[in-house]
Amino acid sequence: MNPPDGLPVLDESRCTGCGDCVAVCPADCLAMAGPRPWLPRPADCISCAACEIVCPPGAIHLADPKPAPAGSA
Repeated sequence: MNPPDGLPVLDESRCTGCGDCVAVCPADCLAMAGPRPWLPRPADCISCAACEIVCPPGAIHLADPKPAPAGSA
């Protein structure tokens, strides 16, 4: 299942569990769940990309927008 547009997606194989993404989130929608961050409040995410920018190993990115269906404008 694809995440909704603009929400953070975590690559667990690259995540070091540093928590920088949680600390920098201005919407306070990320939290640590044991050794890894997660998104307990996705409706609060403002898709600012602060988590993506601050992640040292590049383990978090925002889900890419889906292309619009052909013929929709």
